[in-house]
Amino acid sequence: MKTRETKVKALAWLALALFAAAGTVAAIPRPGTCTAANQGQQITETASNGSSRIYLCDDGFWQLYAICDNRGRCTIVI
Repeated sequence: MKTRETKVKALAWLALALFAAAGTVAAIPRPGTCTAANQGQQITETASNGSSRIYLCDDGFWQLYAICDNRGRCTIVI
């Protein structure tokens, strides 16, 4: 039981850290800029602390593709 509680707490702290890092990054690319002409295009938006988010143009909408830390390690979220 304690092992499970410890794992849950560890996951909660990890999620909190990811949200904190993600909150410092610029907003999603402007609406209307994802069209059939640039389908599959990726845009990287970098924060002042070096972390970044990569967005993918898919079916007329920008989707968050990956969250990267300031060392270049990225986590794919799609």
